[in-house]
Amino acid sequence: MTSFTQRTARHFVVIKAARQLRGELEKAGLDNLRAIADAGKSIIGIYLKGCSPEEKKRFRRDTNILVKLGVTPEMVLDAVIGQSEVLTSIMEKRADYKKSELRNLEAFLKES
Repeated sequence: MTSFTQRTARHFVVIKAARQLRGELEKAGLDNLRAIADAGKSIIGIYLKGCSPEEKKRFRRDTNILVKLGVTPEMVLDAVIGQSEVLTSIMEKRADYKKSELRNLEAFLKES
């Protein structure tokens, strides 16, 4: 069992990581998230394809550090979804879409 302090710290890290990812998605110009999802394309995949090799390396490193702290990619994705009304409506209507986004994120992290 984890202590209250550990759970609180993990929650804080999840929220911070989600805000950063949401900010990166917005900065990448993915303003029309609903249209991307309706077209069956991966929001996460499009973002990662648009990243430079340095950005990918940083994102992978930061996310792997979170995993070592006990934060799963699903926890971060859930927090990102919770911070965006558009993403919330997309994911609520399409359970399979959320699963595919999570698989895309996990596959990216497993790449060397």
